[in-house]
Amino acid sequence: MMTLSKMASMPIAIAALVLFTSSALFAHEGEHTDGPFSSSGPAVTEINAVLTGYASAVAKSNVEGMATYVIQSDAFSIIEGSHANWGWADYRDNHLTPEFSSDKFKITAFSISDIRVSVAGDVAYATFNSKIEFTLDGEAKSNDGMDTAILVKTDDGWRIRHMHS
Repeated sequence: MMTLSKMASMPIAIAALVLFTSSALFAHEGEHTDGPFSSSGPAVTEINAVLTGYASAVAKSNVEGMATYVIQSDAFSIIEGSHANWGWADYRDNHLTPEFSSDKFKITAFSISDIRVSVAGDVAYATFNSKIEFTLDGEAKSNDGMDTAILVKTDDGWRIRHMHS
């Protein structure tokens, strides 16, 4: 049976244990550590090539070229602003093809920069800056963005599974 003095000291022991555990967990907060992720190596080089290839295809309004860099199934998703497309066919048929064939909208340049990649096994994520220049109803416009891509390693190499811009 627990005595009254032992019961009274129990909350203090629990608080000390929580404080000790929390300080151990957050002792390295703010320090750079990749944990299970790597930000260098052959996979990063391959992923950079996928992203720059995709950007090059976008700059040319080349849907078939873009397709070579993505998962071409319902597993693909993209969120642009507040609009989402679920599946490659949805994005291709309901967004890209109408946009690229429109006389009102033409991409004049598209580029990405400051690519930062983290890889863990067969999954990776990348963040990067994007810049698009285009004409809309004949008026020149541009937009700078910050994007995120999630990629997976497939039998055909790294492919984009999800993008958010």
